[in-house]
Amino acid sequence: MKRIIILVLLCIVVNTASAQYKNQYRAIHAYEMAYDKPFFGLNFTGEFFPANYFSVVPSFTFFTPATGNARAFDINARYYLTEKEKQWYVTAGYGFYRRVFEFNPMGRFDFSSLNLGAGGMLRLTDELGVNPEVRFQAFGRNSMVFKLGIVYFIN
Repeated sequence: MKRIIILVLLCIVVNTASAQYKNQYRAIHAYEMAYDKPFFGLNFTGEFFPANYFSVVPSFTFFTPATGNARAFDINARYYLTEKEKQWYVTAGYGFYRRVFEFNPMGRFDFSSLNLGAGGMLRLTDELGVNPEVRFQAFGRNSMVFKLGIVYFIN
């Protein structure tokens, strides 16, 4: 039920947001890996700007462990420090991670965490860019996450 409420609120915010640069939205496809767990993650992210230099970034990641499955949902806020071709930011937010085991009596692990990190948007062309990010997930997973993505500047 919580997830449905969060999704509805997210849709409402997306439809009412005014962007840093008139209706600016970004779509990001990234690859993610945690320092302590060698799971490769496939990440899908959206970004929109409700205020100048400030964006809200929901993301969903599918991890590929050898058995079972793992996935993560993050909703972060980014504050941009620069606005040229290289846009550097700091980020903070909430992360939820679930690891489901196969053939294991434990069943599954659920972790909620506080995300703290930094990254950048490095513009390659008017429509494409690169997004490196380092994020520490405190209190739940206690893990360092490295992400490298391709950004599509929608408008």
